[in-house]
Amino acid sequence: MRWSHQFNIAGLVIQVDSDSDACEQDMHKFLKLYEVVNTQPFDLRFSVVYQDDAYHFISEDKAGAQQELWVSQDAREVTAALEVHLYSQVVQLLDKLGVQSIHSSLLNVAGQAVMFAGVSGTGKSSLCTAGLLAGARYFSDEFSLLDEQGYVHPFPRPMQWEHETHPAFKRSDVEQSGHIDADYFDFPDAQGGITRCFLWHPLNVQRETLALKHIVLHQYDASLTQAKLSEIPRHEALVSLPEHLHVQRGMAKDLPMLNARIHQDCKFYRLHFPNVFQAWELIEAELNASASPAVT
Repeated sequence: MRWSHQFNIAGLVIQVDSDSDACEQDMHKFLKLYEVVNTQPFDLRFSVVYQDDAYHFISEDKAGAQQELWVSQDAREVTAALEVHLYSQVVQLLDKLGVQSIHSSLLNVAGQAVMFAGVSGTGKSSLCTAGLLAGARYFSDEFSLLDEQGYVHPFPRPMQWEHETHPAFKRSDVEQSGHIDADYFDFPDAQGGITRCFLWHPLNVQRETLALKHIVLHQYDASLTQAKLSEIPRHEALVSLPEHLHVQRGMAKDLPMLNARIHQDCKFYRLHFPNVFQAWELIEAELNASASPAVT
């Protein structure tokens, strides 16, 4: 192999390698945030093999079973395939090992694991970005990995914007923040053109697991004038969470599972906001208050 990269996600050893240099630079953009490990037996391997004037993208499990996932003469297509299959296969494998993936962003804010759960388009990545710019440490903007003991694990994929600019953040402010690096990836689209994907690499990446302490159910609402954050009962929040699981088994199984895993001292909130900076100020104030000892 010309190059090989091993890294860890929630105890899984993932290996990506190739016999060609063509994919290395672009693939590194998607892999650089993960915790590097070396010379360990892999649980899941992705290989790029150049043969017959094409790049063959192959997965292999630790038992040696292989599957060809993609074939293309364009190395950029193989990089795009890596991103899709890495996420889906890791989530499925972790599920079999008892680690559940929740569609949400996750940050370490002053030593407290805070999860933001909401459907796509409700401000999940915006809240994550606001937190990072305020100095939080990055777990993930998409995959919160919850184990059987109620601890969450990092899954630090690069953050992505569809466009070069973001409605809530100036690109220059993000680039000059000292908390996030900017990059991009160009891949061929179905129409034969080139689509540019804007990548953001948080510099403060969480490595250790933490107990999940706060869960925020959020919704962006442009009709509001002020952000509203309120603590809600545990049962009210729990019934909303199963729909955010990446692997779902039905409410009758998923709800008791989440109730058993999430610690009893975890706090739950509902957040509606028109402005992500207002929202983050409320969140920080609440976290600071909850971390302060009660005055008697």
